[in-house]
This record gives sequence, structure tokens and C-alpha cells, in this order.
Amino acid sequence: MIRCNAPTKSGFCSIFHAERICCYLMFLSGFIGQAIFTIDFGIFQLFLYRSFLVLLWALFAARTLIQGKMTLPQGRIKQVLGFFGIWLVYSIMSLGWAASKSDAIRHVIILFTSVSLIFFAAYYFRKDQDLKNLYILWFGVFCSFILLGSWEHLTGHHLPFSLYYGETRSWLMYCPTGVFYNPNDYATFLAISIPFALSLIRYGKSMQIQIAGLGAVTAAIYLIVEIGSRANILAMMLELAFSFMFLSNLRQKIKISIAVFIVVGICFFIFPDAVLGFFSTFAWQLNSIDTQAKLDSGSVATRANLIRNGLEFLYDSAGFGVGAGNAEYWVSNFARYDTEGVINLHNWWLEILVNYGIIIFAGYVAMYFWLIWSLLRNLKVARDSWERMIGEALLVALIGFALASVSSSSIMGFIPSWMLLAFIMAFLNHMHRTTAVIKI
Repeated sequence: MIRCNAPTKSGFCSIFHAERICCYLMFLSGFIGQAIFTIDFGIFQLFLYRSFLVLLWALFAARTLIQGKMTLPQGRIKQVLGFFGIWLVYSIMSLGWAASKSDAIRHVIILFTSVSLIFFAAYYFRKDQDLKNLYILWFGVFCSFILLGSWEHLTGHHLPFSLYYGETRSWLMYCPTGVFYNPNDYATFLAISIPFALSLIRYGKSMQIQIAGLGAVTAAIYLIVEIGSRANILAMMLELAFSFMFLSNLRQKIKISIAVFIVVGICFFIFPDAVLGFFSTFAWQLNSIDTQAKLDSGSVATRANLIRNGLEFLYDSAGFGVGAGNAEYWVSNFARYDTEGVINLHNWWLEILVNYGIIIFAGYVAMYFWLIWSLLRNLKVARDSWERMIGEALLVALIGFALASVSSSSIMGFIPSWMLLAFIMAFLNHMHRTTAVIKI
């Protein structure tokens, strides 16, 4: 890795410092996404996140050319980055057989920016303080978005870029979307962010910090249930169950159970109607999954037909995939099963399989399980509570992502999911560099 030990007159240290600041700004603006300062160029949109990426690439390339060398992250992190590079090259190659070139180019651009984020996060965020900063940043944004969603839910008002901006129908106007266009994306962000609050409850140094984490978890769960995103409800339940069963000892399980009982009891005493309404909505959302599955109706039937169509398309493409971003085009023009006008696959795993084929899908699945295994292994050798807190948050979020990713219409352009991967890669790279006991 590059060290800032060059003479001051060379300017290498100052340039590298500017690159790190730019990387932080890119990470921060990734939470906001396309909500503000967006310029539409048709198949390409320029907003703050991509603007900082362009600047970062320019600084990185200039310093590398001047310095004449570049040292990449070591260990299997390098192999994971290699997989993303192969995926990117494959997506470019798929332009040759993709039916819709504009959709393919748009996906290639999104994939390039996402892979760049992962690379730069592993490259620049190497120190303990970097990881702490990212964790604090994520939790802070999480709390801010909860406040924004609560404001939307209570007032019925939304920001201008929301799907429900100006909505007057009561069953829609009180549904929060945060800084995202639709409520499913907002619920997905909340679901993968809940683990950051859960680990804060476990490792917070003061009662105030633990209460803040508990409040964030409670509010996020309430908003997800009110949104009605069933995949994210299941993802949230999986995260809570995994944390309770596998990451806490008997004493902690007892304390958690008592805390939950007290919180629910207090809420029921103060807001009995609201609590009863919440649990009624929660039960209805879960029951609707089973009911629609048995009746083969509603969104469950639509999703089933999307899967059937996707597998048919995979067969038609001989397992190579229909080409980057072309799944929607194929659903629009070649669907054999009725999807009620829905053309997005609403399933990240299926999206990868149909667009990029069996080889890339198998590589992604292998990478996903390797990341889980690596996080588990590194938790055993974490040196302090900060590393354990960050590692547990990333592990639980990654596990919840398996279900949360089937809620949004498309995860490819959902920046927080790539930010989660980038954070994980930075953490594993840090652990590889600082921990000699285990090699990942």
C-alpha cells in the first residue's frame, strides 16, 4: 500500500489526502443518490456521487502516473476485486448480444461506478479511524432518514423527488419514501441499516448510546411494517433472529428479552391503540404472503411469473444471460407468463442470473458466502469492541441483504447495497493488514 513518506515538495501526501477526502464525500453523497443535483443525459445521469467518483478517478490516475507505481490490496480481497473486474468485462462483452443497447450501456455505467466505489473504499479506508468514521456516518444517516420517514408518515408530505410527492390518497400519502423514489427502496435501506443500531446496543459505552440504538431499531421496524414491504419485514426478522441466536450469550439473551418486554409494555401503556394496530398490521402482512401463495394471486403470483419468465430467458440465452440490463426489455417483449404490467424482476439474485448468466451468478453467490465466512472468522480475532461492533453490523446486514434484495424493483442502481459491500471490503482489508492470526 502507498505510504505518505514522500518529500513534501512532491505533493504525493497532499494529493493522497485529497483523494481520501474525495472518497469520503463520494461515500456520503451515495446515501443521497439522485435525490438532489441530478443532470439527466438520457442513458446517463450525473449527480454528486458520480461527480465525486469522476474527480477521484482523475486524482488517482494523476498521482499513479506521476508516482509510477500502484500497490493493490492483498490477500483474497484482491481475488474478490478480480471477480468484480471479470463481471465488469463480461457486462461490456454482453453489449454484443444485448437486444437493447441503451439499457446495456446504462447497466455497464452503473456497474463501473459501483465496482469503483468498492475498489476505492478498500484502497483508502485502511485505518481504525476510517472504519469508525464510516460506521458513525452510516448510523448518523440511518437516524436522519428515520426522522425524515417519520415526518412523512405523520404529515403526509414528501420531498419533491418522491413517488408520492403531492399524493392526496390517504393510503399512499402517509407512506414514507425518505430520500428514495419509492417506499421499497427506503424499506430496504432501513433493513440493511438496522444491524448498525443492533451492534450499538451491544457495544455502546453508555446508556444514552444504547438507548439511541434501541430507539433507532424500534422506529425502523415500525416504518418497515407501515410501508408493508414484506421481503424487508422477513429480512428484519432474520437479522433479529440471527443476532439473538448466534451473536449473544445467555446473559445477553436474558437482558434483551427483558428490555424488549419493558419497551413493548411501556409503549402499550402509553399508546395502546397504536401498538395493537402495529401488531395487527404486522400479522396481516405476514399472513398475506401465505394467502397469496395459496391463491396464486397478487404480488406473489406476479413475482412467481417473473421468476418463470426469467428462467425461460436464461434457457433461451443458453445460460449466458440476455445481456447487461436487458431483463426488463425481455419481460416487455418476450414474456410468456403474465406479470400484470410489471417488467422489473424485483429480485436481485434473479436479476444477476438473467442479465449476466450462470457463470457470473455462481461467482457472485460464491463471493457472498465467502464474505459471510470471512466476517465470521475475523470476528473471532477482533482486537477491541470497535472491530467487533463494526464486524457484527456488517455480517448481520449482509445476511439480511439476502432477503431485503428481493424487495426493490432493481438493486443494480441501489447505491446503499454497493456501499455495504464497499464497507465490508474495507473492513476485511483492514483486518488482513492488522491481524496476523488469520489470513482471509
